[in-house]
Amino acid sequence: MRYDQIKEIEEAVFLCFFKQCEGIEWIEQSFFIAWESFKNDGWNFDGATFVREKNNNFLETAAFIHDYLNLVGYVGKKPDLYFIKIMIALNYGENIIFERCKWLQWTWINYFWHWLRGKKPKNKIPII
Repeated sequence: MRYDQIKEIEEAVFLCFFKQCEGIEWIEQSFFIAWESFKNDGWNFDGATFVREKNNNFLETAAFIHDYLNLVGYVGKKPDLYFIKIMIALNYGENIIFERCKWLQWTWINYFWHWLRGKKPKNKIPII
């Protein structure tokens, strides 16, 4: 999903994501930064990769923020731990968190992929 594909329903999509922040300020701030990048930089959000979404909702805030971090070059242990911190704060079930942690062990491939494309991966997250 790209921003230009949802312009006509932007408010509904935004609200779906935003409501999931559950009033937690640091998650809301992260979401706003990711949303602005999504609107202005035109990256593609494809939902949770290889795993099911929380409540089968494609528009999942934790995955959205994690995708944003990865797409702008924040790859590694700290962004993955931040992702887990978001899921815990938003009361994701243990099974979903465990399932995703199994996939996060392959982050080194994404890290290496960034190096191959000439984009030095960044491990310090600017939004926390």
